[in-house]
Amino acid sequence: MRKTAIGFLIIFLLFTCSFGNACAEEESYVVIDEDDVMPPDSMFQARVMMRRMSDLEKICQLFIVEPEALTREKRTTALPTENTFSQYPVGGIMLFGQNIESEEQLRLLTNQINSQAAAAKMYPLFIAVDEEGGLVSRVANKLGYELAASPEEIGKGGDEQKAYDAGKYISGYLNPLGINLTFAPTADTALEDLIDGMQFYGEDPALVSRMAAAMAKGLREGGVAPCYTHFPGRGSFEGVTLKKLSIKRTVEEMRASEWIPFRDAIADDIEMIMVSHGYMRLIEEEIPASTSNRVVNGLLRGELGYQGVVVTDSLRMNVIASNYKTGQECVAALKAGADLLLLPPDLSKAVRAIQTAVSQGELTMERIEESVLRVLALKIRLSASGFEKAAE
Repeated sequence: MRKTAIGFLIIFLLFTCSFGNACAEEESYVVIDEDDVMPPDSMFQARVMMRRMSDLEKICQLFIVEPEALTREKRTTALPTENTFSQYPVGGIMLFGQNIESEEQLRLLTNQINSQAAAAKMYPLFIAVDEEGGLVSRVANKLGYELAASPEEIGKGGDEQKAYDAGKYISGYLNPLGINLTFAPTADTALEDLIDGMQFYGEDPALVSRMAAAMAKGLREGGVAPCYTHFPGRGSFEGVTLKKLSIKRTVEEMRASEWIPFRDAIADDIEMIMVSHGYMRLIEEEIPASTSNRVVNGLLRGELGYQGVVVTDSLRMNVIASNYKTGQECVAALKAGADLLLLPPDLSKAVRAIQTAVSQGELTMERIEESVLRVLALKIRLSASGFEKAAE
């Protein structure tokens, strides 16, 4: 017991020192008791880390971007030799088919991402993909792997083992390639007017909850963080256009149906939940869920009690981008309670918009720091279970 505890302490001290040269100047927060040494918790460590970050670093930690947002290339399959993160030390990178050519190339790319982040004294990044199984399998499709069973196929059989196996299979090839986050499983309950390309386990929210939980477990055990998608539920979109995704459901209806998988996942301490850009017409007539304070802070965090990391759906989707000036969608999402900003249309404009919002009092650094702490604490928590394992 004593050796294990001292080991945790050594790791913690090395970890905090790596984030600056001022480690020796920091006051000691760890009291060593030879009989019982307990490692600091993830939120404690996150607070220590955050004290070493500039305001710009805090803001950038809340972005997950495609590599091209940093390299300024049309297609990035390898990082330039100069440090990609010197200007914008973002919190994560999302890869698409255009970033993947072969296993060797992908391993090299994710290693470059990790090594350049380390050189910039950044905590290991989220390296994310969309890998749900079935048709939504960017890596498997690109590299010619056998596809994991689709949510629909798994849901029809109602076998939790198959859902778990799908998650374990997907993480089994993503983790060795250096990918540590996938925006799966889908926790949407199919209701009506389904949109092509959306995947569902089925129409029974209890079944959806069981299948999603089993897949998340398989992903997690394979070293890949899961993310439940897409609160408040997109199984009942009506009046779909490029600019609007209408959800004409009451809170009472969704509470009894679509929210069951999310409620169950929150009880199980799910790592991350993605909020969609659907318009809850009976709650917020002209505000997407992802930028609605009533949806994120009021319903997801308030009523359902979720205190983990909230990520937006892609902010370059027409349904959100067409309703905000570039950069303002990020400000609106942060004001609503989101933590991670996924794929902003223009990273530099988004950063400037947040800085301006802070300088004008529209946002506070305290609000930004709330999200930074959640993100860093999750990364620390996941690191303990092999999350930051880089591709060899």
